[in-house]
Order: sequence, then C-alpha cells, then structure tokens
Amino acid sequence: MMLFSHVCNTRSITGAEKLLLHFMREMGSIFDCVLVAPQEGKLAGLARRFGIQVKICSLPMLHGVYTPYQGIANDAELLRHTPAYQDVVSLIRETSPALVLTNTCVNVMPAVAAKDLQIPVIWKITEIIQINDHTDEAVQMINRYSDWIIGISETAVAPFKHAGMTGKLTVLPPTWDPSLPAPDRWLHLRERKRKELGFRSSHVCIGYISSFIYDAKGLKPFVDMALQLCETHSRARFWIIGAPADKKYYDECVARVKKSGYSRRFTFTTFEENVSLAYTAMDMVVIPSMVKEGFGMTALEGIYFAKPVIAFAQGGLSELLETVGSGGFLAPPGDSNALAALATTLLNDSELASDIAWRGRAEAERLFGIETYRSGMHTMVTQWLLRFPGWFPYIQAPNGPVYTWGEGGLRTVLALNPGAVRALLFPLSVIQALPISPLPPLAIGDPVPADVVQKHTASRIGKRKTRAKKRIRKATHKKRKHLYRAKPTARKRTSAKSRRRARRKGSNTR
Repeated sequence: MMLFSHVCNTRSITGAEKLLLHFMREMGSIFDCVLVAPQEGKLAGLARRFGIQVKICSLPMLHGVYTPYQGIANDAELLRHTPAYQDVVSLIRETSPALVLTNTCVNVMPAVAAKDLQIPVIWKITEIIQINDHTDEAVQMINRYSDWIIGISETAVAPFKHAGMTGKLTVLPPTWDPSLPAPDRWLHLRERKRKELGFRSSHVCIGYISSFIYDAKGLKPFVDMALQLCETHSRARFWIIGAPADKKYYDECVARVKKSGYSRRFTFTTFEENVSLAYTAMDMVVIPSMVKEGFGMTALEGIYFAKPVIAFAQGGLSELLETVGSGGFLAPPGDSNALAALATTLLNDSELASDIAWRGRAEAERLFGIETYRSGMHTMVTQWLLRFPGWFPYIQAPNGPVYTWGEGGLRTVLALNPGAVRALLFPLSVIQALPISPLPPLAIGDPVPADVVQKHTASRIGKRKTRAKKRIRKATHKKRKHLYRAKPTARKRTSAKSRRRARRKGSNTR
C-alpha cells in the first residue's frame, strides 16, 4: 500500500500526521506500506523508525476542495497537465502498489494518477469540507477518483452520506498511540515536568496545545478566558504550547497577556519535544478551535491522560466529547465567557473534575481504544475483500491454507507450481468473516514435469551436502586453530650427555 501525506513538518507533528502514522503501523500487519512525503521531516523519520519505507515527492495541493468553489472538478482534471503529475505517475508505476491511499481532502493528485494507472484508491478524509453551494461538486470529484472513503468521524463523512455514498464509506475514528505512558507512570512524570515549569502542588495548570498557532486555533479566546480566571482564581496557571504560524496573531496574544499584569502566571512554549509529559503536568485541557475540526487528537490525548477537556461545540470535537459523556463542557463557538464559566466549575469542584476525567477515560478506552480501532480496521478490510475480490487474487491466514475466490466463496488453492501463487496474509479474524466454499480445492499453475522435479531435488540435495561439508571443514579448522593457541607445544628438555653426542655427530658430518 502506497500512502501519500500532504505534509511532513520538520519540527513537530500534526494530528493528521499522527493519524496517518498509526494507520500505517496497523496496516503493516497486512500490507507492505510505503509512505510518500513532500519532504524530510518528523513523520518521515518516525515512519522509518517503525520500518516503513519512505519516498520523497513534493506535490501541489488543491486547497479548494476544503473550501469548495465552482469549477473545482475541472481544476482536478487540469492537474494532469502539471510537471509534478508525471513525477507522481512515474513514482507509482515504479513502486507498483496494490492500493494507493491519499490523506486529507486537498491531496488530489495521487488519486488522479492512481486512477489513470488503474490502481484502486482509498481516500482518507481527516477534515470537514465546508458547506456551501459548491460542496457537492467537491464531494462528487472525490467520489470519481476513489474506490473507498475513510472518514475519521461521523461529522467528517456527513457530506458523503448526504450524497448517497454510504456503500463505499468507513468511519474509522482514531485511537491513541499505544506507546503513551501508562497510568502508573503519570505521577512521576507530572512531578518532574511541573518542577521544571516552576509549578507548585497547589497550582492548577490549564493547558492549550496546538502544533501551529493561527487564528483558527483560537488562542485569543483562550487568553480572554484565562485573564478572566486570573481575576478570581489565584491558583490558576496557564501553559500554552505551539509554534506561531501567524506571528502577528501570536504576538498580539502575548502582548495582551503582558499588559494584563498577570504574565507571571502564563508559560509560552513554542515547541515541546514530548507532548505526553505536557499532558501529565496539566489539570485540564481547553481546545477553543474556531473551525470545525474533523476529530480532535488533542482532546483524545487529554482524555487518555484523564484530564477534563473543554472545547467549543462544533465539528468532531463536539462529537467526541458528547460520545465520552463530557457534552456538558462544550461552549458556544467563540464564546470565551462560556469557556471561563466551564473552567470555573471545574476549578471550584476538584471531585467533579476528577470524576468527569476518569469516566471520560473509561468511555474513551471502550470506544477509541486500540482493540476497537483494530476491530474497525479489520471490518473495513473484510468489506474490501467482499466487494472487490479482484484486488487480492490469493489470500491466506497465518499458517493457514491459501484461498482464492471461486464459486460459493473462498476455495482452497492447490498450487501445482509453488511459484504460481503469491498470497497476501490477512488476520485470522478477517478470513473467518468470509464465506468458505464447500467445493474441492482449485489446482493453480502448470504441474512441474517429474524429471525437472527430480533434477531440482537432486540439485538441492547436492547443494545441501556441499554446504554441510563446508560447515564441517570450517568448524574443524576453527577447532584446530583454537587447540593450537590454547595448548602451545612445550619445549623438550635434553640432558647434557645428549647435547654432547649431538655436537659430535654434527662435527663428523662436516
């Protein structure tokens, strides 16, 4: 499977990149995954660390798919006439994948190229396409260039369901990284990080986390909320993590804090290497996104660390918090006063905050844990096998028989020639969900003539014997060498009489 990422940031990793990385790691149990990134960066480095092959190819994005306009479908067609199009076609042809996956709605070119090469396309939608008069044109364009669509939330796939594409849709919500610290480590990590930040045990840390900060990420309403809380809660401390993508906007927010007289209660960190340490140091997480997020990985990670999460009631964030039972902590979009009121409720009742946090974590474990994610992925792959049997001619469970599609369902394959069949391994749970035909095995390939088999067998036996002899000679040589070094020959002592006799004998021969 060849997977195209729209970004590869050099310093930090975004939520969309995290989702793609985890998707590749899980799909790696079935497919050999190849990541195509626009440049070297965090995502590419992490992919290589997990044994995923990486190729670099910078492609133009079609950002109008996110904010649709009239003629977007025609612009997708025009991508064929750009220099980068030939590059991606050559790369896909050279790699020869069974499937191509393109990540995010704006990454159109890989889908167009794969379709031209008659390679199945999976399109992963991680954001919410904006609704306007031209949304249907963008949605139909994605439909044209995809065989299957994966959405990370019900909110993200809503336009596609509205367009009648339910038959080729999977909602696969994200899960958290399995390598995140376990609960028994949180206290130690918390104490270490809070000491580094200068927080006392009595301080309540309210956190804001975003890979890149610009107006859509809502730092301004967070600052407005924080300054209100400073007036009423002297224990409150605020930790803001994120790199300024819009420096003017970021500087305005920082300047407002400095002018307030409460700047000592704020900590601004443009980059945090290990964000999991940041969550452990916080007591609540606020996500004041001004746009509809596809899901909200920051919220899910905050819930994993048993932190109460407050957010604006829109998009995938609203869907997530309502699902885990925290819908009461959603504020009207853009209302910083409502954010302050919800934070005040938690600040004034620590037991309520703890109860909400741990109940949310338990629900998230059930609905978004790694086993739920794998189950959803296996169900999706099963749907691919049932709907598109031609994608995978030969399939096999680990240590199980090879199957191919035939009359009545899957039929066992009898390979007359071992080189005639190349099966793709699928989890047992996927194979068990498929119909098995009662018909006898199918013979595949031409039988190998007996004389060729005998000759091949004799050749293998001969090679085996030759290799065995070489191993024996090598072992014997090593043993002799070892013995020679270990036990050097001792010099034989002779008597004086023997030495005189030898000298006389020598003088008689001269």
